[in-house]
Amino acid sequence: MPWEQLVRPTIKVVTVPNGKGASTSTAYDDMQLLDLFVMPWPNSKETSFRWGFGPYFVFPTSTSNLTGDGAWELGPAAAFSYRGFPGLNIAGLLQQATSFAYSSSKSTPITSLTFQPVITYQIGQEWYVKSSDATWTFNLRRKTSTTMPLSAGFGKVWKPSEGYAIDTSISGEWMVYRQFSTRTEQFSSNFLVSLVLPKPEF
Repeated sequence: MPWEQLVRPTIKVVTVPNGKGASTSTAYDDMQLLDLFVMPWPNSKETSFRWGFGPYFVFPTSTSNLTGDGAWELGPAAAFSYRGFPGLNIAGLLQQATSFAYSSSKSTPITSLTFQPVITYQIGQEWYVKSSDATWTFNLRRKTSTTMPLSAGFGKVWKPSEGYAIDTSISGEWMVYRQFSTRTEQFSSNFLVSLVLPKPEF
């Protein structure tokens, strides 16, 4: 397309507790799809600031009743990034989703707002430290769960060829605040692998 986009499908395999005991289950979570249109104003080369907005989708692909919402969801999304300091990136991603169809009679209506704060710092030789995997979730219906975790980790970008790169990272996450959440992990770990493709030339 003749404009710059950020398209991000997210497929998660998660391990969650079955209850109050030590037993757990591993399953696919709901799939997410984000499509941000990057705005040409203001000039990012002069201001080091970029932003974009677009649609956000959630598909009920969960393979367990312990994961996922069991609902088709749709809403807007927006993001920004500021690189005004050498090696430092300060960014954020805001997504709002509202359910409009359901895959189960037990599913409940959903109206949620999520914010993902992102801070990364390049430490050299493609290595970096980050706090970027935690997502704050605010459910906008009365007495529905709100969770606010914090994360910290490190990663490395591998460049096996000129055509693409592979971004790998490991991080830990700690739940700082929760409300109306009956089952929430206090500590968790994340391993991320991302394929980075070059910007096409028109």
